Amino acid sequence: MQTQTVDTFVQDLRVYIKKEDEKPLLGPSFYKSVIDGTLSHEQLKKWALNLFYVTGQHIRAFGGIFMNTGLSPMDQRIRRHIVENLIDEETVMGRGDDAHWMLSMRLAKALGATEEEVLHPVVSKEAVEYVDWVIELGRKEYGLVTLAAMSIGGETRSDSSMKGFVKALTEKYHLSREALEFFYAHMGEAEAHGEPVFEMVHEYATTPERQQKIRESIKIWCEKFAAAQEGGYRTALGLDQGVQVHLA
Repeated sequence: MQTQTVDTFVQDLRVYIKKEDEKPLLGPSFYKSVIDGTLSHEQLKKWALNLFYVTGQHIRAFGGIFMNTGLSPMDQRIRRHIVENLIDEETVMGRGDDAHWMLSMRLAKALGATEEEVLHPVVSKEAVEYVDWVIELGRKEYGLVTLAAMSIGGETRSDSSMKGFVKALTEKYHLSREALEFFYAHMGEAEAHGEPVFEMVHEYATTPERQQKIRESIKIWCEKFAAAQEGGYRTALGLDQGVQVHLA
């Protein structure tokens, strides 16, 4: 296995993510349907429940990152980064006016989801597969491997597609700023959550084994997250049956 220079390795990751960024993070099929205004509120609600499920389960993967770090200066940086991220994900002190998983639940409820649907949502089988995979990744791999997958894979995207998406939800589906706070809270994440992880990867990925693990984890994250989004869209449209999950 050949080792790239770290500069080349990180640059290749940036090129890969830039290519991925050409596709809307929440899925091209869903994005086009929202922009065109062809979804019903009921279909949007079903999609939002899939989003809520995935968003809430990310917190469990963060737990694995904590578990799989030691006491080196790099390990402390990893944990501090996750603490900063968890301020957004779990508190009212970060980006957005509530915990991010609560904001995704707010969106689902604004679209008509009941308490029962929130606690026992029907989601795509691909979303369940993604959640199982990312939690297992956090459980078994060194913390930076999982952090790189989640942060570089999902939090280094540009805001270009998101802004048009939110505009369409506002104008065509008449959703309020309060209902859409989840999306506003995620704008500008690339600099806050993504760039520091690139810096840590630059310091850590000095062997072919480390480079391979990080490269593969990011690639698989992108593939499985995209499948979860496409599956959520298909489930919302009734093209796939979906599966019920129990969150309480």
